[in-house]
Amino acid sequence: MSNVDVVQRTAAALPSPFDSAMAAAAATATATAAGAVTATTATPASAVTMAPTKPTTTTISSSVTSIGTGTASTTTTTATTITTANTPTISPPQIGVIGIKRTRNGDHKEGRNSKSRTRTFTKSMEPPVLSFYGTQPVPLPSRFGSLKKRLVAGHESALEASWARLLAALREEIKYIDKHGSGLIPSIDYTDIDNEAKVAPFGAQLKRHGIGVIKGVVPSADASRWVEETKKYLETKHEYKPPPAQDPTCFDFFWTPAQVRSRAHPHVLQAQRFAMSLWNTNNDDRLATRFPITYADRIRIESVSNGHLTVNGALAATHEDSLIAAAAATSSTQIAQIDNGSLERWEQDGYGRAGLYDAVFKGDWESYDAWDPAGRINATSDLYNGAGACSMMRLFQGILALTVVEPGMIRLLPSPKLSTVYFLLRPFFTAKEGPPPQGASQEEWNAYLDASNWMLEKEQSTIIHGAVPGHAQRVTAAWHPHLQLDKSLVTPPTLQAGDYIIWHPDQAYQFSNTNYRTNSRPQTSSSSGDSKSGLATDMTSMLVYTPAAPLTQTNALFLARQRKAFLRGHPGPDFDSTGTGLGSEAPHTGRLGEKDIREVGGEEGLQAMGLAPWNLSGSGHPSSSRGHGHRHKHASSSASSEKEKKTSADGDADVDMDAPSRSSSRDSRSSSTTNAEAEVVRLANIILFPDRYDFYMPTRASSPAPAASGSASSRDRGEKERERERERDRDNKERENSDRDMDRDKASGRDRESSNNNK
Repeated sequence: MSNVDVVQRTAAALPSPFDSAMAAAAATATATAAGAVTATTATPASAVTMAPTKPTTTTISSSVTSIGTGTASTTTTTATTITTANTPTISPPQIGVIGIKRTRNGDHKEGRNSKSRTRTFTKSMEPPVLSFYGTQPVPLPSRFGSLKKRLVAGHESALEASWARLLAALREEIKYIDKHGSGLIPSIDYTDIDNEAKVAPFGAQLKRHGIGVIKGVVPSADASRWVEETKKYLETKHEYKPPPAQDPTCFDFFWTPAQVRSRAHPHVLQAQRFAMSLWNTNNDDRLATRFPITYADRIRIESVSNGHLTVNGALAATHEDSLIAAAAATSSTQIAQIDNGSLERWEQDGYGRAGLYDAVFKGDWESYDAWDPAGRINATSDLYNGAGACSMMRLFQGILALTVVEPGMIRLLPSPKLSTVYFLLRPFFTAKEGPPPQGASQEEWNAYLDASNWMLEKEQSTIIHGAVPGHAQRVTAAWHPHLQLDKSLVTPPTLQAGDYIIWHPDQAYQFSNTNYRTNSRPQTSSSSGDSKSGLATDMTSMLVYTPAAPLTQTNALFLARQRKAFLRGHPGPDFDSTGTGLGSEAPHTGRLGEKDIREVGGEEGLQAMGLAPWNLSGSGHPSSSRGHGHRHKHASSSASSEKEKKTSADGDADVDMDAPSRSSSRDSRSSSTTNAEAEVVRLANIILFPDRYDFYMPTRASSPAPAASGSASSRDRGEKERERERERDRDNKERENSDRDMDRDKASGRDRESSNNNK
């Protein structure tokens, strides 16, 4: 989950209960990392010089790629100077914040003049992030022009026709979204996820709009306890990586009690299994949706004290403290983010491996199935090792609310198919006439958006709108005008503690720092304030990013790396691209371990973290783990307990999801594990526990033959072929052994004859 695109309101902030050494460190980190920006200039090839007032200076510079017209680009260098007085006073060391220089007493010995020191900090994320607030996208290297040309070669006419159909469909879609708003987001109680009468409409709406809420997944008592435990955990932490100034509520913590416990909780794993079962899988797909695994993502903590957003007890940075935050605060551009890669969606080595979007690029977007996971299993979603880019295949992005979350925190675009097709095709088309000026009439805007005003580029440019290497995909109001983000982004209803909101991995979403200075948010049970006015003065909200990921071979490889990071207390692998463990939680008091995970989630919780193997039955199939044995000691709902007793495996009932090509896995997969799932689990066990499982390389003859979904005869044929292959191997070994025995007998006979002759 990238954290660089948060719509900045008037204030930015985090938790007041975190009054500790961490609070001072956060304030220092924000001021030092951002700098005191007093002026910025967008003059090409120029530098803004800030005159120092004292001899000792620290310069922070960043080279910002400006947005040029066409393919031309210029470079602007913004220099920020932090000035410190040349006095003999010894400043206290800045303890605990990663990336902050500690004061050395040797530099300030009496009678010794301190030397002017200049340190350059590379802000590698700022240039591409700043570009999203411009009016023109950043041109990419020339190979991307060739890539675009290859994608559409031979399909130009079909693509132009499909673009016209898409814009017409999208126009009606935006009207529909604008009319219904939050009503398009379905919800279901956790206790009803086995009630097919309620699952069917929920599943249909989720697949239509890409978003859903599962209510009451975690008991509120558990959620409250986790919040308090996490507060204590963070108050005693010795070092941490400060959040970015433009998004001060998103923290690079990965192993807090709230995160570790929620990921292992049996209700969370059950909810993920249920959600992933709604995808259109078949028996030959090499993934196991009934075995959810953990992806270590960030945590979002937000605190308000007396109407001001605070970061660990200190007031959060304002937009003057960061170039990106300043752009976010001053720009009127709507920006939304899409996870799981950006340029990778067009690249052959990315999602092109399995041709996920081939139908879209060939002008037949209607046949594209957004809920078919087959094209995602072997895709590479992080070709550039970007900071925060996701390397794991996720079927849902999700957030678990541990406190009450009022509307406005997140906005989503409820159109998983049309919006995806649009941002995929947008880079191939250009407008004949540019956008009308600000304040233009609706008729002028309609003329600009009309299909007749757009044409396929004759010579494909190197621009892919909203995509730069190593960053998540963005859609903006300027570059993707047909999405009309001001109308299409909707706000989910209030989330109660324990609610779990999920959305499609291609779905656009936007986080927003609420304007707390208006004191417009209602008081929650966890807040304390003026009881007469009813306005909240102190409150804390906490959300854990909790995506749903199935077990696959590549996900198992990632899980092995993530398990090592957990045991060492290092950040998740996607957030530690250098492998240095920057922001490690290893020295922290109260860090949870394997024992704690077992107490919360039992064997299934350990499996999700790659700490325990998946069990195989006598027939070689992994046993189903849905609703098995261990129950969380605080989840005492009689309804859920009864439900767990009567459920054994995902996919017991039929649901008509009206999918274009496949049925959901609740239809197509029987209660028994398929051969493909068994193979995935076998490989996962070998990858994660090589000392406990023998490696066996199947031959080509043992590969399952393609057949109709759910065909028992196909499974029988595959099993018979594997058995015949094993028999052939045994026969070959027996013949080899027999030949060796005969050779030994012959050799012995010759030796005896030779011995007799010598006598």
